Amino acid sequence: MLSICTTNYNCAHALHGHLESVYENLSGVEFEYIVVDNFSKDRSLKALQDWAASHANMTVLSSRCTMGEGRQIAFLRSRGSHIMVVDTDVVYTNLLRRFFDRYHEKYSRMSVQALYCGIFPRDHWIGVGGRRNLSTNEDLDMWVRLVRCDWIRWYPVSLGTNFKNPNALGSFDHLSDRYPRHERIIRLVRRQWDLWKTRELRSIDVGEMIRRSTVDFNLGVDVSGWPQTRATQTASGRMLEFVRQLKQTLNEP
Repeated sequence: MLSICTTNYNCAHALHGHLESVYENLSGVEFEYIVVDNFSKDRSLKALQDWAASHANMTVLSSRCTMGEGRQIAFLRSRGSHIMVVDTDVVYTNLLRRFFDRYHEKYSRMSVQALYCGIFPRDHWIGVGGRRNLSTNEDLDMWVRLVRCDWIRWYPVSLGTNFKNPNALGSFDHLSDRYPRHERIIRLVRRQWDLWKTRELRSIDVGEMIRRSTVDFNLGVDVSGWPQTRATQTASGRMLEFVRQLKQTLNEP
């Protein structure tokens, strides 16, 4: 069985398309879908509960949690031999199914991360201690632990369309329209705290780490570099960046 483990917060705008895309692409696959909703303030929880009412393989949980903690909560309720992590603000194309099928043909003993989707053998997840209580660097934190065991590969191809507003991509998630102004500030401060908690990761050349372990699933899609870059900064540079982003957040409507 495949276990899909994810979190959700205020993604009602994308949820119906997301769920349809996952269920259509994985039609015929034995899977369970476990989502932890972080007390969404939009229509998310009702949308998830409505879907679960007509899909017996879906479990909806509610918990105040970070993204990493929520995915770990979902994992602890899962039963599958492999864990798939998806994003609820992404609508997936048929590449999701093609990626899943090729994974089981050639890579089922490895963890593989594509854009917006990763698949991890259950024993890998347990072996490296799972996801930690982080909303920033929660993915990189687990990737590095998997790299140390030589258990992970990357397939840098987008498997869907992310419906997050463009000014909130990557490290600017705190600017998302999903958050009221006061919450944007809280999330920016939490991001700074998570960066401090994962400060040992600053010395890692993430681009090179991924390049060394990139694989091509030969799905007829060009494989390029991982799109996100993580610039190396001094402590003073990080503080100046935080102050700049705090001023930007305070000036947002």
